[in-house]
Amino acid sequence: MLDPAAYHELRRSPRVALRIPIGMRWEGQRFVGSTLIVNSYGALLYAQRNVTVGDIFELENVRTRVYCHCRVVWQGGLDQTGFFKLGVEMLESNPQVWGSDYSMALARLPGFSG
Repeated sequence: MLDPAAYHELRRSPRVALRIPIGMRWEGQRFVGSTLIVNSYGALLYAQRNVTVGDIFELENVRTRVYCHCRVVWQGGLDQTGFFKLGVEMLESNPQVWGSDYSMALARLPGFSG
């Protein structure tokens, strides 16, 4: 089994638990969701609709109105909350989409120097 500390080192940027309300646009449909865990390259999120693995969609932080394009890399199915759990990767790293919430959460990480 992989040591959790070693697993952490495989990530391109630190992950932090953040609930950020998001809007999504996919195949001409608009729907809502929220992040669960984010980093500079993607997120684990809840979505009102299921998006196919490999498909690209637009994600918008509804607080800041900053958006990015993401690809679905993992589907977790329908959660007990009634939302679909999706793992997504940004087509281009854009930590600004998470706003100051992300930078403040990073600053609280032990040993993180940015």
